[in-house]
Amino acid sequence: MKRKLYIFIGLFFLLLKGLNAYAQDVPVACPGSIVRYGVYGDNGNSVFNWVVTGGTIVTNWNDSIEVSWPWGLTDPQTITVTETNLYGCTGEPYFTTVIISNPSVDIGLDADICQDQTYEFFASSSEAVNYLWQDNSVGETFIASTTGEYWVRIEDSYGCRAIDTAVLTVHQNPVIDLGNDTAICEPGEILTLQLDTMYSEYLWTYEGGTSISSYMNVEASTESRDFWLQVTDQYGCIGSDTITVNFCGEFIIPNAFTPNNDGVNEEWVIENLNLFPEVTVDIYDRGGSNVFKSKGYQKPWDGTDSNGRKLPMDSYYYVIDLHNGETPIVGTVTVIR
Repeated sequence: MKRKLYIFIGLFFLLLKGLNAYAQDVPVACPGSIVRYGVYGDNGNSVFNWVVTGGTIVTNWNDSIEVSWPWGLTDPQTITVTETNLYGCTGEPYFTTVIISNPSVDIGLDADICQDQTYEFFASSSEAVNYLWQDNSVGETFIASTTGEYWVRIEDSYGCRAIDTAVLTVHQNPVIDLGNDTAICEPGEILTLQLDTMYSEYLWTYEGGTSISSYMNVEASTESRDFWLQVTDQYGCIGSDTITVNFCGEFIIPNAFTPNNDGVNEEWVIENLNLFPEVTVDIYDRGGSNVFKSKGYQKPWDGTDSNGRKLPMDSYYYVIDLHNGETPIVGTVTVIR
């Protein structure tokens, strides 16, 4: 008597006539799923022996089994079943191939951004036909702007799924403080501007230049100056602050003095010029000859030349170079005797 043997999954049926076997693929299985497979003959007295590669038989009802397909499985697997009937006759093994669909998705590594920035997660997958993000949006990308864990779940054409997760950290921009506006008043004083916290990058900007040092040494100036600092931390976040450095003394250059030995206005006194230790003062006569030169100005000019001889009453041309980046100061001073 002929026997019929069926192997099925869902509505999918495979037919085996008599005790002869043949193979056919069954529907695709997803890793992480449990699927039931079954067979039956002409009566309920047959015994079926099942062998499954790659998966684990978690339940065996003789004519059907439940197979657990583990995560990470990718290659096609085989289910083999052999029937032994009531009379002890064993048919040829019947085997079928189970295709395993194992889609993947990658939204990248954990990321860092700065406040007021956004980050775009991109779900990279060649198998995805559907996307689902943690907020139930369904696009291929997701724009994030707050600290948290983000995930996407994709589904391929067989209904198999994959998920990937990444953490986004939003860092606050550095808050830096150069202190209150200040002034330089003491002779030779150097004001050092710097922060207590170290950063990856520094950029100082001031009138006449820039610097990438972690600190700024400021010398006395004839006018107020602004120093702007921008810092960048290890995450690329930026903070900035500005400080104004004032000159607290008067800086008036007299246009005449009277070295006539009457004890009044005997020298060319320039208040606070001694605050600039690198200053040079050069005096020239009408013919362009340098009659006086001073490095620093601790002793004011008294109307004599470099050899100590009294110069005649006249107007003299001067050049005062503070050597602090400012343009040299030029003008005339008259010696009155």
